[in-house]
Amino acid sequence: MFPSFTGSARRPRQVNLSGRSSNPFAATAASRQSPSAQTAQNTVAHAQAERVLRLQERLRPPAATTIQRSWRGYRSRKEARNDWRKDWDAREEADLPPEHLEVTNDLAVLPYKKETDCLNQMKLLVHFASPREPGDVDRLKHFARRYRSSAPRFGSACPSDIWISPLMRLGKCTLMMLNQRKPLASLADVDVLLELLCALATAIPEKMSSYSMEYYEALRILTLSRRGGCTADTLGQDPLEKSIVALLRPMTAKTIKAYEGFASQFLRLPDVPLHILEALSHDIRIEELTTALSRLLSAAPPENLLQSRSREELLWLVAYFLYFHRSTESNSRPSADALYVNVLSKLISQLSADIASRIDATANAAAVQTENSSSSLPTSRPPLPPFVRTEILNLISQDHVSSLLAQAGSPEGEMSSMVAKKQTSALAVYALTLLRSFPRRGVEIRMWLYLGSTSRTDVGQGSSIPAIKYYYNAASQTSIYKLIKDEPKNAISLLNPNARRRANVPTMPDPDEQWQVILLFLELYPIVLKVMDDEEFLAGAEESDPSASWTRQSALTLDQVRDLTVFLKNLAFSMYWNASEIAGVEEPENKSSIAEYFSGNLAAFSDHHPDAKTTKPKDTTIAGLPGMTISYMKESVTGLLRMIYERE
Repeated sequence: MFPSFTGSARRPRQVNLSGRSSNPFAATAASRQSPSAQTAQNTVAHAQAERVLRLQERLRPPAATTIQRSWRGYRSRKEARNDWRKDWDAREEADLPPEHLEVTNDLAVLPYKKETDCLNQMKLLVHFASPREPGDVDRLKHFARRYRSSAPRFGSACPSDIWISPLMRLGKCTLMMLNQRKPLASLADVDVLLELLCALATAIPEKMSSYSMEYYEALRILTLSRRGGCTADTLGQDPLEKSIVALLRPMTAKTIKAYEGFASQFLRLPDVPLHILEALSHDIRIEELTTALSRLLSAAPPENLLQSRSREELLWLVAYFLYFHRSTESNSRPSADALYVNVLSKLISQLSADIASRIDATANAAAVQTENSSSSLPTSRPPLPPFVRTEILNLISQDHVSSLLAQAGSPEGEMSSMVAKKQTSALAVYALTLLRSFPRRGVEIRMWLYLGSTSRTDVGQGSSIPAIKYYYNAASQTSIYKLIKDEPKNAISLLNPNARRRANVPTMPDPDEQWQVILLFLELYPIVLKVMDDEEFLAGAEESDPSASWTRQSALTLDQVRDLTVFLKNLAFSMYWNASEIAGVEEPENKSSIAEYFSGNLAAFSDHHPDAKTTKPKDTTIAGLPGMTISYMKESVTGLLRMIYERE
């Protein structure tokens, strides 16, 4: 009757297990907590889990809708493309006789009968063509053959303005086919597409220049894959060579854009075959190439060549640039020459460390270093490629260096113009860059610069002004030269931009360009003093005789030497006495004793400077040129002063 009766009148004990883990084998907490606290934690956790579930339930329907919409859109677009492909194939089959359906020879392809048929087929093709569909490549090749054979019948590859937009899309589609990761089946397929690119570049060169980066990226990859496939016997006949120059020949409003793509993408390719370079040298206009490089070097970081290209690619770019400039006829304007020097200065300055360390390296030394790579000796840099080394060594030939001032104007008559100042500064930067890039040839470069000259416009056609006088006149007319010559303390603010702002010195236009001209004169004048005797040194007080020796013509007048000496003394005094202020290092004020100035009393110095520490001032770069520092200028100025005082 009562199965729960045990015979005991005591009530059973009630045990509350709420808040305990359902797993009896779970580890117990390190510290005891009250059941009420555990219950509160479980309640909060349970509420959070339910909130997450409710959120997932709310997001699931719109997520499913988005997925279904994306899938339906993809499926419908794919079905539409398939229908367009069937329609396109049906039109082509209906337009061609049966005996021509399987013919792939370019000569056997029939042209379109009407312009509208060709235009409609082109519009339909660019709507569905995709590099991921192998059949679309065949359709594009077939249309390329028919389009090229139809162009003579229509009178032009672009009969009217209504063709421009479809032709642009056709060019973009062709570049996508060439840039796909999976290579095309044969070289014949590539040649057909390259011939189509040539036709489009001739028909709409200004519009195709908008795709110059993609255009020359595709040609760069094809040149790399087909290296050695063509020879000099097929010069000018290979479709790849014709495609490279097709976009560079026409003169349009966007020709510079085409040269930008050519310089940025194609000229970073190593070891371009020589016969291709020869073919390019006949069609490339060096003025446009120089302007394009100037724009790329001053562009924002994504397009800036100095930041987006490796040093090896920049070396090849410099070599090709020098090759094209040397191969082109010397009929460029003076402004183009100044721009060429400016562009080359920026490139060589960026690569000066690589050129200086690799120009004299040999392949044998690099091979020995590779065999001993396990040793702790420092690794030597590999030598420059032969083509790069040959072109760079042409920069330091006597004819090239001595002719730098050939296009410069006379400073007496033209230095007031801004163009002449920019040109003089560009030549100075270029000469200083050569000296830093080729330190072992520094003496020869200085001598060749000293032997150079420029025309004197204020005297006559047959006279010339030596390089020393040219750069002295240019340096002495700068504001920096005049300020330091008048007051030594002005050098502090001129050498340290922060001190210039604290001293409220008025802003000076282009201080770096003025320092560049002064630095080059400080590099050249010691060479003159070494080869000049006392008689020639004093001959500067007399009128210059055109029949005199070049050294006598290069001598400065005594008034100019006096002004130069004052300038050098003031500059040297400031660099030594105010070195900490120029470097921006604040020295702590310490008590001094007169005993410190006599007989090197180290005990007195230790008493008054117990915590003195040697602080090495930071070496400041001058004129924005790497390697041209305060220390380097100290040595140059001190050495030049010593040589001038030895004359006295």
